[in-house]
Amino acid sequence: MQKLGSILARLKLPGPGALELRQLENAVSAVFGAASAGLRIASFRRGRLVLEVESAARAFEYQAFARKSLIERLKTLPGLEGLIEVAFKNGAWRAHGSH
Repeated sequence: MQKLGSILARLKLPGPGALELRQLENAVSAVFGAASAGLRIASFRRGRLVLEVESAARAFEYQAFARKSLIERLKTLPGLEGLIEVAFKNGAWRAHGSH
């Protein structure tokens, strides 16, 4: 009988691996510049990139006004050639060490 942890370690779960995640983070940083500090990659599956944004207002702004141009800019970068859609959602997280 195998332990559940060893079985799960062998499974390839959907979503980006460590190398792909680093490529995605670099691409997002290249496009968003300093604003990328307020973004976090939530998922990238089947051509759909979901980014969590610290501010709900900023998430709405990106989704409503900048989404199409961001898709075109992101598609030109390594790791995002298969990008079809970008979605933004409000994400609540704190910087390490802040209260």
